[in-house]
Amino acid sequence: MERPNYHWQAIDWQQLTQDYPPPGLFETSVGQMSEGEIRALQNTRFLARMAEAWQYPFYRDRWQAAGLEPGDIRSLDDIEKIPTFNSDDLKAAFERAPPFGDHQPGDPAYFRDAHLRILTSGGTTGLPRVTLFDAQTLEIQGIQSARAFWAQGLRPSDILQITYTNSLANAAWCTLNGAFNWIGATPMTTGAGIVTSSERQLQYAKAWGTTAWFTRAEYLARLVEVARDSGFDLHGLKTRQIHSHIGPDAGGLRRKALEEAWNAPVYDNYGTHEIGAVAFECREKSGLHISEDMVHIQIVDLEREAPLPDGQVGNLIATSLYRSVPPIIRFNMRDQLALYPRERCGCGLCTRKLSGFHGRSDEMVKLRGTNVYPLACMEAVTRTPGTNGEYICIVSHEGEGLAQRERFVVQVERSAESVAPEPLRAELEAALHRDLGVKVDVEIVDPGATAPHTGLGLQNKTKRLLDLRR
Repeated sequence: MERPNYHWQAIDWQQLTQDYPPPGLFETSVGQMSEGEIRALQNTRFLARMAEAWQYPFYRDRWQAAGLEPGDIRSLDDIEKIPTFNSDDLKAAFERAPPFGDHQPGDPAYFRDAHLRILTSGGTTGLPRVTLFDAQTLEIQGIQSARAFWAQGLRPSDILQITYTNSLANAAWCTLNGAFNWIGATPMTTGAGIVTSSERQLQYAKAWGTTAWFTRAEYLARLVEVARDSGFDLHGLKTRQIHSHIGPDAGGLRRKALEEAWNAPVYDNYGTHEIGAVAFECREKSGLHISEDMVHIQIVDLEREAPLPDGQVGNLIATSLYRSVPPIIRFNMRDQLALYPRERCGCGLCTRKLSGFHGRSDEMVKLRGTNVYPLACMEAVTRTPGTNGEYICIVSHEGEGLAQRERFVVQVERSAESVAPEPLRAELEAALHRDLGVKVDVEIVDPGATAPHTGLGLQNKTKRLLDLRR
């Protein structure tokens, strides 16, 4: 039996870099395409992904139920005829065809012959959702990360500290591949706080000369606290840039505070487990450039999934133009962002752009007729003196029968035990009322009290909603 070799057999490297150019090629090719050129490229790749998706029961059954047959979708112009799907539909796919679902290959021969990695998303209870990554997908997601890093200033001389854990989640892996394989920077994979404590993170950064970080904004803020409490001088580090996922930050206050604390620019990015890091800020910080050769994006309203005009915030519908295993055709990510027209940026790239992240529609709580999003609380919490910026929204039922109602409590950590809780609670309740449009209860807790629920510093993602209604 011939022994398979990843580097010799799994990838045609010349073709890969021609089709999906990494930094150094991207800026003078795809990054300069006209609207017509990028549309033609997207159309070709879209039709190829459609042909592949028809082979899977998940898509075939859904599309036929919607009255579609192969050949009905002739171009991207027809994409709105295709029904969307979401993570709930993927859960059903796993139940129908365990363990990998009917939207992915399940033939043992495929696993024998292909170079695959099993990675997961979701799954706070029970088994998480498995996503298969073939060699091409892994490398393309590395190129996606490299494009972002390069636009934000990462260079081969940099030491990049990655505080995402190399685990079943893929964020750390594509970051590592992007920095190491496609830029030549030096990655330091410290992982999240459960792997390397926050105190150690700072010690390593000082001892080994970290010049760049890849981490979430919440964890950046946590490191600021640790540094302050231990007398560690963050400005004494060699940090030149921070690559992050900032989250809702309409007034820019969160970014400003982090940049002042770290004495370095903080850049925003957007991506997900399934489609990768598809949008990134450049050093102009004027919106997130979309890697349009890799993804087709639509923004739709929450109720009817009708397309929204540029500039309006809605749910992001993603169609991967490179994923064959599994295909991703019109995935409602339930992430809320806005899309902007193509323009030439001060950095030289000419692309469409995304706004920053506004929140998740599937975490919406209907409170007395008003839609409340846990991430929308962040602005008030971070701008109010006396907090450390950490909070968790707890929604529960109180009362019985017809008298039962929903209660929404925002637990907010004070910055120190010396901060008087009552004045802070009153100020936060007023600020949240202004921001949310509905009154919510606030409970002031001590520093670190919300961490068991948010997972801050212990895992890659920070949770802001604890739903006790079920």
